[in-house]
Amino acid sequence: MSTLSRQVLVERVLMLWFQERRDTHSIAAEVGIDEDEVCKIIEQSEGRRP
Repeated sequence: MSTLSRQVLVERVLMLWFQERRDTHSIAAEVGIDEDEVCKIIEQSEGRRP
């Protein structure tokens, strides 16, 4: 996965999480990644270690 596509993925996950208040399962299904990866992205954005 290229850096740019990773950045776009992270931005999409965070937008769905913070702005649309979606749950991790529905975010994972929409963006096509594992729910654990969604959780890791959210935790890192909040300054927590995965």
